[in-house]
Amino acid sequence: MTVLPRFFHSLVLALPLLLLAACGGSDKTEDATAVTVSASNASLDIGFPERFTTISATVRDTNGALLRNATVQFSTNLGSFSATEVMTRTTAETGRGGSNDAGDGVAAVRLYPGQSAGSATVTAYVNGVQTTTTVTIAGTAVEPERPVPASISIAASERAIYVAGVGQMESSTITVRLLTSTGGAAQDAPAGVNNVRVSFTTQPNGGEMLLGTQASGQLVQNTKTLDVATTNGVATLTLSSGQLPGVIELRAEALNASGQSYDPVIQTTASALSIASGPAHSIVFSYPVAASIQNMNNGTYRREGGLLVTDRYGNPVADGTVINLGVIDSVLLSNRTPQINYGFGTTVIDGNASTTANSTVFTDLSNALFQSAVITRNNTSRFIEAQDRVLIFNAQAEDKSRFVAALPNQATTVTVNKNYLNTETGLEYLVGASLLGMQVSGVDPAKEGLVSGQAVTQDGAASFFLTYPANQDTLLTSCVSSSLDTRHSPRGSAQVWVVAEASGSSATTIDDRACFSYISPAVITSGITNISGNTILSLEIRDQGLVRLPFLNFEAGISYDDDNIGNLLVSVGSCLVTGSRRTDLNGQCELSITTTGGVSGDRATITLGVTNGTPLAITVTVP
Repeated sequence: MTVLPRFFHSLVLALPLLLLAACGGSDKTEDATAVTVSASNASLDIGFPERFTTISATVRDTNGALLRNATVQFSTNLGSFSATEVMTRTTAETGRGGSNDAGDGVAAVRLYPGQSAGSATVTAYVNGVQTTTTVTIAGTAVEPERPVPASISIAASERAIYVAGVGQMESSTITVRLLTSTGGAAQDAPAGVNNVRVSFTTQPNGGEMLLGTQASGQLVQNTKTLDVATTNGVATLTLSSGQLPGVIELRAEALNASGQSYDPVIQTTASALSIASGPAHSIVFSYPVAASIQNMNNGTYRREGGLLVTDRYGNPVADGTVINLGVIDSVLLSNRTPQINYGFGTTVIDGNASTTANSTVFTDLSNALFQSAVITRNNTSRFIEAQDRVLIFNAQAEDKSRFVAALPNQATTVTVNKNYLNTETGLEYLVGASLLGMQVSGVDPAKEGLVSGQAVTQDGAASFFLTYPANQDTLLTSCVSSSLDTRHSPRGSAQVWVVAEASGSSATTIDDRACFSYISPAVITSGITNISGNTILSLEIRDQGLVRLPFLNFEAGISYDDDNIGNLLVSVGSCLVTGSRRTDLNGQCELSITTTGGVSGDRATITLGVTNGTPLAITVTVP
């Protein structure tokens, strides 16, 4: 009873295989070895976009049997496999000969004419085998006429540009579109007719320019109004900046087929862009108050400074503007205070030097010392030499900074490296160099580390650093009066000046606030903090780098206890060496303190302090 069911089960499984073998075919794309292609119609016309030809591909296997369920890839170089969109590639499967497919072993697609005439090569590809057929597409595409404009728009590729001549972006592409009521591209004008008018409604009048192509094909430019032609509803112009910053507002108007205004007028006005940042005109120095000096731990300090660079209208200059930096810490000759005493004579501080336009000669008839002015640095006599800097404080910016061209051969004149541009008298000047070790460097945002002798702006600002030796022989150089500082010979020659130049003809600034500053707070110390009578108190003042600070002034305050029965009176005198409350050459002071009156137990407190320093309290007690 169990044998017959098993027999019929095996027969049912084998029957499909027997039927497939009897048909002599297969159903795998990998078995395809041949494909033939044909077209139901050998020609199409683009004037009838809905008509098509059927492309049929017949696929066979290695035995020549029709191959069912194989995927065929179709491609064409012209026309489309869709009536509604451009489709140049598609796929179809071969059929099994049923009523709903292309036929046994046949895959079919429809080819529509599209919009371009020519010879369409249609390719059928399956399993590495391909065959082509050709269909001729004739006729001329008819482009539907676009409606007249209903509105107009303006767009700028750059919303902010710079004035011409500063090495930054000076132009913006202006795109004007004529739009239909549905937002599509409006019609172009007939050949030879300009259909868009673009004009400035607001401008700084610094020479701004509109540049565009007219219907004739000619490239034209204008500083006020320009008529141009659209292509596919779009007109493209170039707006170039002039020499002045300001807001640019543009008006665009659509013109009809005769190049005249529509009625009513079709136009729009837009604040298209801003022209900013003219050439550098002003440089202002600034120095942080807190934490501005860094101890480099190698015997040097580094002080930070800042620069604000603007054009003449207060706009920050363009990013990347290079500021040249220089520093002087030793003045060899000057006709302004402080007066320099050379021993054989002193500088004349009448401020009466002069320049002549188109001449390299700088003249000071009163101060006849160009050949003989001499200072001592590194125990050596130093005269004016080539490449020393000549700074004129009250000259025009283009004449403020020059360099000595050669050793002076005249007592009253010196030759500089390039012509002066102006004839001026009553000039104040100095000639100097960096001889005490001060260095200047700046920050370039595009580079790592500091850059020697220059800084680069970002958002109109730049940072720079001054590095100088930090010891009692140099600290406070140019920070205290030259009449007090005896370390550098001759007196008055140790002056610190920083020079910043953005351009040789537009912006040069000279600043004297960058002395050899110490790291605050300064600290006053003494061996004792309690005294009972007249005393010579030994003090010294150091900064946070533990460097003694010479010639530093300090103050003294006195307070008494409430029960000062004997009327104790305390008097703080001067330092014995300096005759004032100021440290000596070594940053020290032998301070005289005198007490009178008082009875046992009377007390007073002396408070000694420096600006931005830590005070020292000394207790006075009557024994």
